[in-house]
Amino acid sequence: MRKSRFFPFALVLGILFFFAAPDPGERGFAPIGAAHAQEDWKKEFEDICSKTQDAMVFSAEELKSLVGRCDKLKPLIERLEESQRKVYLRRLQMCRDLFFFMLETKEKK
Repeated sequence: MRKSRFFPFALVLGILFFFAAPDPGERGFAPIGAAHAQEDWKKEFEDICSKTQDAMVFSAEELKSLVGRCDKLKPLIERLEESQRKVYLRRLQMCRDLFFFMLETKEKK
């Protein structure tokens, strides 16, 4: 059985699609300022991770920018409560890994 050279990429992409699905709705109450801060990081998270499906068409510069945005977002997610932190950090890391993989692939060409 011969594996394609794109097998690792397809595997990572499949996992990302699974984990990048919208959150089934967080319920709870937070102070207004905290709610606004939560919306900011979450919007950025959703914007970054929504771009994984197009990772193959981005230029090296765009991929570098996305990796940088992931790195900037990480400290904000690390401040969340434990269960949210674990889920969102893992999802963010997977998005970052895909962008970095595509960046390395483009730079090798």
